[in-house]
Amino acid sequence: MLQKFALAFKTKTIEFFADDEKEEDDEDKASISAAIDLDPGPEEIITGQRVVVLKPDPLPPPRKPDPETLILALFATISSFRAAYLHLQTAHSPLLPDAVRFADRAAVSHLRRLSDLKDSYFQNPNPSPRQVFSFSSHLQAQVQENQHLLRTFDAVVNRLQSDIDRKDAESAALKRSLWDIEAANSKLAKRLDRACAPPDGKVEALLSIGVFDSVLKDTCRVVHRFTRCLVDLMKRSGWSLDLVANSIYPNVDYAKAGHCPYAILSYIYLGMFRGFDSEGFSREGSDGIGLDGIDVNTRRMNSLTQFIEHSAVDPLELISGSSSCDFAKFCERKYRQLIHPGMESTLCRNSDHGESVWGTLWPSSPLYEPFVNMASSIWTLHKLAWAYDPVVEIFQVAGGTEFSMVYMESIVRGAVTMGSDHGKKSRPKVGFTVVPGFRVGKTVIQSRVYLNGLKEVVQFHV
Repeated sequence: MLQKFALAFKTKTIEFFADDEKEEDDEDKASISAAIDLDPGPEEIITGQRVVVLKPDPLPPPRKPDPETLILALFATISSFRAAYLHLQTAHSPLLPDAVRFADRAAVSHLRRLSDLKDSYFQNPNPSPRQVFSFSSHLQAQVQENQHLLRTFDAVVNRLQSDIDRKDAESAALKRSLWDIEAANSKLAKRLDRACAPPDGKVEALLSIGVFDSVLKDTCRVVHRFTRCLVDLMKRSGWSLDLVANSIYPNVDYAKAGHCPYAILSYIYLGMFRGFDSEGFSREGSDGIGLDGIDVNTRRMNSLTQFIEHSAVDPLELISGSSSCDFAKFCERKYRQLIHPGMESTLCRNSDHGESVWGTLWPSSPLYEPFVNMASSIWTLHKLAWAYDPVVEIFQVAGGTEFSMVYMESIVRGAVTMGSDHGKKSRPKVGFTVVPGFRVGKTVIQSRVYLNGLKEVVQFHV
């Protein structure tokens, strides 16, 4: 029994001490016989002896990890978590399910590792198996931290490379699209050259009523835009639109006060189109159609060429690059006719004109850009009109003329064309022409007029 007890606790030395030194030899023999007997009977009793068992030394209490090693382990674990989380984000775009699962497990394991480090710092009395640290030295912790940083950089590089590849693909697609557009533009340019210079000198294929009407509508939109800008300046400067309208067209019975800007719009239209029926539209004192000594085909080809060339340039760049060209002279002349110095000084007194001269078109003026665009549209329309055979004619209706549905159109939408005069039906009278009309061959493009006494007309029909 003593031998089994000694083997269980891995002891190698058993000493027996006798009370009487004289019986030492006999007791040694008895202890040897008892040790040999591996299974003594229960009736055997050993008396007069002490048994001393040497137990192994107890394990020392767990020590708190070295602070420096713990900090290095903390940094390394944080770096590992950052790398795993970055891999998790990268795996979502494009979506890679296996990579997502792997990165998710890695991130969770690093979070657990951080929890273990916290428990180790506070010396958890019951540490879990995960709390066995793998960092045996400062250098090993630094090596692992650097490895995780390299993984982070690798993920960033992979993402950047993916972005570069995507942008390279987009750039290649845009280059192919640009080549296709340039090829299509080249074909269109060749077709346009053939249309502008046909073998027999005819240009009827390009010139039609629809083309002129489309360019005219674009011109009207630009004129309306300039007029709105001018009216806004008048309002901010304290001008009375009623007084301005009455000074332009007195004794006109407006349907409502909001119709006064139609008089200003008419003033702009008729001023800009003055001299439209002259070949020298840009020159001073050129009135009436001048066809003497001009070959029809030459005139048509020159006008059509100028129409195409001017349509392809920016009017602001043209007038700033060449102040002595015909278009620049046209802009200066029309600006002086419409905006006299006293009017401009009142409207633009708060703007920075610098060293500009009143009555001269200047880039610092708030009217500069809208006016140049308006003048460019009318200039283009004039060149197109003189490419027709016969030349497109322009006309306007005098005030007091009876309304005609053939040549006129009311500029007020929904206005009626019949009124009453002392119980008798009569045609309404024209107050003034707003947009002039045009005659293209045998086709008439109606002028747009404001009807005088429109209020009474509306009351009669209601």
